[in-house]
Amino acid sequence: MKRYIIPLAVLILLVGFSVWWYSPTQVIKRKVSSLLSTLTLEASDGRAGRNFRGYAFHDLLAPEIELTTPTIEEANGTFDRDELDSAFSWLCNQAKQTRFEMEDLHEITIDGDKATVKLTLTGLVELPTYRPADGTYDVTFDWEKSKDGWQLTRAVWDKVP
Repeated sequence: MKRYIIPLAVLILLVGFSVWWYSPTQVIKRKVSSLLSTLTLEASDGRAGRNFRGYAFHDLLAPEIELTTPTIEEANGTFDRDELDSAFSWLCNQAKQTRFEMEDLHEITIDGDKATVKLTLTGLVELPTYRPADGTYDVTFDWEKSKDGWQLTRAVWDKVP
């Protein structure tokens, strides 16, 4: 009987870990982390490495995404995924560097196939002639679960004074 206790304990731990790892909250946390790391472009990144990020970016987006930002007027509105893919490709080729780091995760709300994430992050977009984003932002991301997994449907950025 004693020789079954250790394998049973390991099995219970593995099942518990799997339930936690695949819970919607943990999946959404990983999606947000993936989005922020995909958007971060180091100054030392090569062109191929930057452009490769476009594939990860594409997979995170719903077919239609609504954006609201106080710093770039042209970035406000509802866009097709292909439009954002093109804009991100341009950013990969033009930016000296970008950086998006989560400072505080305030809330994750999940209602069926929809999730809302509220967080504070520091963001930097450094282009050759100016910085359209540089500072701390309160951000709300809306995600929706589809046949392709959780995808971003809306992003609202507010500059923290």
